[in-house]
Amino acid sequence: MKKLLAGIVCAVFLVLCAEAGGKSDAKAEASGFVTVKKGQFMLNGKEFRFAGTNNYYMHYSSDKMQTDVLDAAVGMDFKVLRIWGFFNGLTSINRDHNVYGMTEPAMDGAPGSYGIPENKKSVKGVKDAFERLDFTVAEAGKRNIKLVVALNNYWADFGGLQQASTWQKWFGLKKPTDFYSDPRAKEAYKSYINFMLTRVNSYTGIPYSKDPTIMTWQLMNEPRNPDDKTGKVVTAWADEMSAYIKKLAPMQLCSVGDEGGFNRAGAAGFMNEGSHMYIGTEGTDFDALLKLKNIDYGTYHMYPEGWGIVNEAVEGWGVQYIKDHIAAGRTIGKPVVLEEYGTVGTGMQNRLAVYDTWNKTVFDNGGAGTMVWILTASNDRELGDTPPGDGIYDDYDGYRVMNDSSPVSNMLRMYAKKMAGEQVVETPRAYLLSPSKAQGAKGFYRIRAQVIPVDKTVKEGRLFVDGNEANLLQYNKEQDVYRFNFDTIPIKDGSNVRIKAVFTFTDGTSVETEENSLTIANVVTYSVYKKFDFAEDVHGAESLGAYQATLVEIKHTKLNGGMIEVVSEFPGTNEWEEMKVKFQDLKEIAQGAKIQFTVYLEKNKAIPSATKSKPELNLPGIQSYIAFEPGWVKTGLAMNNKLLKDLEVVKLDDGKEYYKQTTALEFFQNPAYIGICICPTLGFVQYSGSVYIDDLIVYKKD
Repeated sequence: MKKLLAGIVCAVFLVLCAEAGGKSDAKAEASGFVTVKKGQFMLNGKEFRFAGTNNYYMHYSSDKMQTDVLDAAVGMDFKVLRIWGFFNGLTSINRDHNVYGMTEPAMDGAPGSYGIPENKKSVKGVKDAFERLDFTVAEAGKRNIKLVVALNNYWADFGGLQQASTWQKWFGLKKPTDFYSDPRAKEAYKSYINFMLTRVNSYTGIPYSKDPTIMTWQLMNEPRNPDDKTGKVVTAWADEMSAYIKKLAPMQLCSVGDEGGFNRAGAAGFMNEGSHMYIGTEGTDFDALLKLKNIDYGTYHMYPEGWGIVNEAVEGWGVQYIKDHIAAGRTIGKPVVLEEYGTVGTGMQNRLAVYDTWNKTVFDNGGAGTMVWILTASNDRELGDTPPGDGIYDDYDGYRVMNDSSPVSNMLRMYAKKMAGEQVVETPRAYLLSPSKAQGAKGFYRIRAQVIPVDKTVKEGRLFVDGNEANLLQYNKEQDVYRFNFDTIPIKDGSNVRIKAVFTFTDGTSVETEENSLTIANVVTYSVYKKFDFAEDVHGAESLGAYQATLVEIKHTKLNGGMIEVVSEFPGTNEWEEMKVKFQDLKEIAQGAKIQFTVYLEKNKAIPSATKSKPELNLPGIQSYIAFEPGWVKTGLAMNNKLLKDLEVVKLDDGKEYYKQTTALEFFQNPAYIGICICPTLGFVQYSGSVYIDDLIVYKKD
């Protein structure tokens, strides 16, 4: 009888809860909030599929810069804008932008104090990030744009976890990822959530938690925890924080903001590339996060180039990643959004082709939304400079998209209309994937082309060289591209050849790609363009953090006549543990075509793993590479791997023995490059001490 009564009580309770939840959802939908029903977004009684975008600078920008971005979003038919809702700590960028933010310990010596310090309130023009956020919400609402507001950042930008001057310093955390489990940090974060969600907008008078303009509160931008390969720490944290958010804002959605890293044993990425995003390496578990009761939908981000995916696999890797996430969402019964994606304008990809393919994949497979990184517009800050700028927000990270008549913006606008359910007339289109732009070539160069037939059937694809028909292109089913290995050896060095592909359909019509040129460079010599010996200083070297390791400090040392000293901690338990040393303003790199640098490790501090090895990758050992800015264009991955035992051993002027590796990398000259990041990277080597970088040399072609 007791069991029967308990069962009846439980059943009644569940019915009441379901009714309460149903009433809450109905009330939210009736009030203009975005809701989730049967695995899809709903708005005003209809399915809500969307194309949207991101912008990180709204919370410290002028009225004009903000409204220009919002107007650009309207012009692109973007329905959702993702923005930052955090501005933490005493960072240089806070002071540079004269905006005070979400946690300002200088006010009373502890986190949890918000807004403009008392001694700054009388200063003309000083505003805080809350007022800027108020303005964004008010103006977005006027334009029927929904907002996703991220409440924190894993990266150092704007005071995230990786910036030691914020969370780690405030609570004495041993490592940034202790943020997820330290009780004091969690309570401070909840305090901030409470402050934000109960805030009353100074422009509209509407509390944030009751404003349908705010579609989603997001726990963090790209949370990771490489210290916990199970993903359980981040999942537990997300469970606790999402419950807290939904209690305060039951009519708004909650998402994690993660990159979609799976934790599936034995899974692999396309062409066996980027498998770290499938096997828990980043410390997240997409499936477990999506199952959480108070997480309304899944998010995933996509930057295959930045994640080290080889050029030929970038597009196809993204296609598989999209399909895998949409399938996971369908299994669990929740929508998923491709929340950030991008390829670098200065990189080796045909951005138009890649964005077309990725958006088509989301649309064709029933994905809920896509949000390109990053829509920008005007920049009124630079107009006061001498000389003044052009008034357009600079392409700082290489991913900029604008509301203009460029092919990329036109294509994104087309998909925005399709996602919104509008009828769009499409025609077949073809792309040259490599060469994606004018570049050099040597030996056998693989030409790759792609066609989107749009209700037609491809008969054949042919290669044209200098306007003349050359060869039949071979279709590769795995990559869904047409290819040809072009022999450059018989062609005179220095020659330019024009390449394009033409596709014929069974109905007799055809479509052709753009035409790009290859400069033949089988015999290349170089001369020194600029050498940095670091005799007196580090030439602007700064920390960009570390991955699965700890970068403690960058400083100058007089050792060996002057070098960069990177104080580091490599645990030695992972295949990939890296330091990131950035040279932000290295204009010489734009003229270069080859780069060289030397790395030293103190011999008696470098301990190769006795239990882990990958001989095929020359590990345990060193695997240094470089990345170009803007866009984090990785170069030299796996090209200079060297077993620790095979490194040259030298004595420096302190009398100690050091492992020495000199790395030289050729690259295609690109006038857009403005800086580099040197990444000394170890695999299965424990090392606690300083890594030294010396003799950075930029070469130009003769």
